[in-house]
Amino acid sequence: MLNALIRWSLNRRGLILALAAAVVISSALAIPRMPVEVFPELNAPTVTIMTEAPGYAPEEVERAVTFQVETALNGIAGLRRLRSSSALGLSIVWAEFDFGADVYRNRQLVAERLARIENTLPANIHPPEMTPVASLAGEIMLLGLTSPEGEASPLELRRIAEFDLRPRLLAARGVAQVTAIGGELPEFQVRVRPGDLLRYGLTLSQVAEAAEAAHAPVGAGYLADVSGRELPLRPETRVRGTEDLAGTVVGQWKGVPVTLEQVADVGIAGAPRRGTGSAGGKPAVILSIQRNPGTNTLELTSRIDEILSDFEKTLPTGISLQRSVFRQADFINVAVDNVLEALRDASIFVLIILFLFLLNFRTTIITLTALPLSLGVTLLVLDVWGVTINVMTLGGIAVAIGSLVDDAIVDVENVFRRLRLNAALPVDQRRPPLEVIYLASIEVRQAILLATLVIILVFTPLFFLGGIEGSFFRPLGVAYTIGLAASLLVAMTVTPVLCYYLLPSSSATGVKREGWLVRILKAAYVRMLSFALRARTLVLAGSAALLAAAVLLALTYGSSFIPAFNEGSITLFLNTPPGTSLEESNRVARQLELQVGELEGVAAVTRRTGRAEQDEHAEPVSASEIDIRLEPAADPVAVRQALEQLLAASPGVTKQLGGPIDHRLSHILSGTPAAIAIKIFGDDLEELRAIAAEVEVKLSPLPGVRDLVANREVMTATVPVRFDKARLAHYGLTPADAAGQLQTAFLGRTVGVVNRGASRMDIVLRLEGASRRNLDDVRAFTLHAPSGAIVRVRDVAEVIEEQASSLITRENVRRKAVISCNVAPGHNLGDLIEEIRTHVDPVIKKFPGTYVEYGGQFEAQKEASGRILLASIGVLLVIMTILYSAFRSARPVLLILLNLPLALVGGVAALFISESPDLIENTRALFGSGTYVAPVVSISALVGFIGLAGVACRNGLLLISHYYHLMEEEGVAKKDAVVRGAQERLVPILMTAMSSALALVPLVLARGEIGSELQHPIAVVILGGLVSSTFLNLFVVPVGFDLFGGGPRKKRDDITDHLEATQVRS
Repeated sequence: MLNALIRWSLNRRGLILALAAAVVISSALAIPRMPVEVFPELNAPTVTIMTEAPGYAPEEVERAVTFQVETALNGIAGLRRLRSSSALGLSIVWAEFDFGADVYRNRQLVAERLARIENTLPANIHPPEMTPVASLAGEIMLLGLTSPEGEASPLELRRIAEFDLRPRLLAARGVAQVTAIGGELPEFQVRVRPGDLLRYGLTLSQVAEAAEAAHAPVGAGYLADVSGRELPLRPETRVRGTEDLAGTVVGQWKGVPVTLEQVADVGIAGAPRRGTGSAGGKPAVILSIQRNPGTNTLELTSRIDEILSDFEKTLPTGISLQRSVFRQADFINVAVDNVLEALRDASIFVLIILFLFLLNFRTTIITLTALPLSLGVTLLVLDVWGVTINVMTLGGIAVAIGSLVDDAIVDVENVFRRLRLNAALPVDQRRPPLEVIYLASIEVRQAILLATLVIILVFTPLFFLGGIEGSFFRPLGVAYTIGLAASLLVAMTVTPVLCYYLLPSSSATGVKREGWLVRILKAAYVRMLSFALRARTLVLAGSAALLAAAVLLALTYGSSFIPAFNEGSITLFLNTPPGTSLEESNRVARQLELQVGELEGVAAVTRRTGRAEQDEHAEPVSASEIDIRLEPAADPVAVRQALEQLLAASPGVTKQLGGPIDHRLSHILSGTPAAIAIKIFGDDLEELRAIAAEVEVKLSPLPGVRDLVANREVMTATVPVRFDKARLAHYGLTPADAAGQLQTAFLGRTVGVVNRGASRMDIVLRLEGASRRNLDDVRAFTLHAPSGAIVRVRDVAEVIEEQASSLITRENVRRKAVISCNVAPGHNLGDLIEEIRTHVDPVIKKFPGTYVEYGGQFEAQKEASGRILLASIGVLLVIMTILYSAFRSARPVLLILLNLPLALVGGVAALFISESPDLIENTRALFGSGTYVAPVVSISALVGFIGLAGVACRNGLLLISHYYHLMEEEGVAKKDAVVRGAQERLVPILMTAMSSALALVPLVLARGEIGSELQHPIAVVILGGLVSSTFLNLFVVPVGFDLFGGGPRKKRDDITDHLEATQVRS
């Protein structure tokens, strides 16, 4: 079939070139409209259900809300994990489904289940709501609305952010959610004075009814015929300002109407806050913008910038909008530019290699043509499949860039060599150039096909990866395999056609001598190969020793999930002791924020303390998140070290360092913003807290543990009000009546909503601030019975302070305590987990009925490694079957696969060189002198070994197939075929290996740059393996073939290459 394809292409040369031009033009037109992202879509289909339970303590929220929601959701098809968090007045349940599931269908299933329980929840609990669908890396922008000189009040800042800017942003196509935190959310407040209520003999219920009636829009019908007109009646009962409320009549006292302003202060003020924000150390309203899955971030950012530019024109004097707090588009541009630079540099390296070996511009141009054509086909296929341009797809292309010209190199080199040989023959014995090109192309077509097929097959394990790791690496595998397949197609069609047009007329084909570099290399190689063939035992023993050393060295390596990202920013999580007030947490976090802003390399600092109203995380007011944007030239490692020194001087505050995307990945994997999550399950909260405390003590001294946070579900001070039911009954009250009055007085009661232009403000009634400051105010609060009886709370209830849970977390309907940590520099995930197990497992055994699970990146890394191993074994069997069917003998198959262990030597050594902080010191430590820092094998490095296996087999295929060609087609004796075949294949082997290897150098040198984190280990492994396998292949395979290769195989009946050659039209 391939012979027919080559013949068809040579016979339709004009059509082939026209199609090639069409591919280049089409891809150039498609690139500008392809969506560009930083990473592939990483979403784990998750439905988040939030339920507000005002005034409920965490244990009450768990019993009344969370348990019911979990029970309703259990059993939904495809449900992977069910997590929940019960906090003060809030229940959040995360229903996580299988990767690849349709999140919109899942939302429909969840909505059906939630509808069943709406009527079973307590009346004063808001119905459960599903939050909008947003992407994992969907926080594309943070904005800061500030008043630098303090001219605008927090109330005005929040009003503008909430009611002017937020609706405009939500109207932008692709925006999923806009969350505002900071400032003061304006509301109409009716602050009741208890003394005046008693003076006028009124109750809170009467005040609430009056305030509600003050804003009760009603219609009064219409006048049917007034001078021939129909006139509707419009009673104006809406509240427009505070004076409308203040003048509302509440009741009578001695026959005189009592208005609302006589018993309460009426005004517009800020609602009680659960969170604050700041930018650059100044109070601010921080807006977080999240995008929908599948939305083009760069396009959406451009649309948002247009909205912001228009919005800034309407801002009052003294208010400024900070756009540069965090912009994911900047990260995308830098990451993509870095990978594109690596692609550019790789292309230059390939060009240099080609010219040095061929010393001919025409052959160089023909070979390089495979690059734009293969890239064009790859991009067009990715566009049709809806795959975005991101650092993984670009990384796949960058890793493959050297291999994209390999097929063309082999074909062009063989055609060039055959044309030179043909030109050296007497004129009457020369063949037509078209026939020579055809025969030269089909001579190498089996080696090209098998080599490309093997490389494509070795990448198939990536398609078996699930979860986050599959979302990361599948696009890389897709881009790589499509590029390789495209390069094979180009080598079989376009390359022979270009050879026909450019090479026969070249004066270089008449030159009998090869280039100076090729002559030097061949002369040196023949001498070395002759020595190797004489010292076969030494060669094989030396190779075996190198392999054994590589295996022993690899056994010392650690493991990890994926390398740390350089995101151009750092996220700092702070937690003051649970129970700390918002004001105190704000003060502590602000001090650290100001100090962080002064560090070298820090461009901007933004802080969010507590929780925003629409936020999907049950963060207490003691939690702060500080986003630190770095300057482009800043060293992230140096900034982190400075941060750690700063935080070490802040006792009493727990902290974790991460990145915007890094901590979201950890949230998906384990529900915590750290790499390792130790989840302890049980039923007794007190027991879980005790276990967590003991585990914390055990893990704190471990040198590999960093950012240890143990069990946020600790006890905090609460004030239970325990009613004496007998006394309540004596006064004609029920516990529900009494609790309702307390709720109205201290929490507040919303009695209406006022629309003022774009603003939408609640009317809230509660006691004045001076009457709800401490426990004595609660005890002194007056309860009113329906009978008119009056009694103070202290007379019918016990009001004391005691400890209770601040937060209750659950997973798959079991309570849990979570201890999370990160991996310290110089340590690795795999070894640290094993060390943690030895300390934690004995603690768990002391508490019957509890068990532990180790989650986070370790869990994902273990699963991914297992899948890759199983899939690789299957792929290896398939490759062996294909090679056996091609060579009809097991000996050449084993000799080709001999390149795998030869490549392993270089891959392992390259990782050691790359991962060692100090190569000399670490080498000495390997032999017992000093502290050994184990190199880390991440999933990226495993992917590198996968790719290396295919690329390394190419060299063996080129050699072995040519040996059999010489013996079977040209009748060369085996001894001579070994030397001649190795000599003739030296140039294509070195050219393909060096073009593939040097094309990876830019990625290897890009270590630490934004966007190169995942490709760097892949490039390191393949580069090192290519060096070792190429060098050893040139000696070990000839020696092995000489010893075990066997002679010529029997002729096949379907060998018709020479017959087909005569059918090619001149």
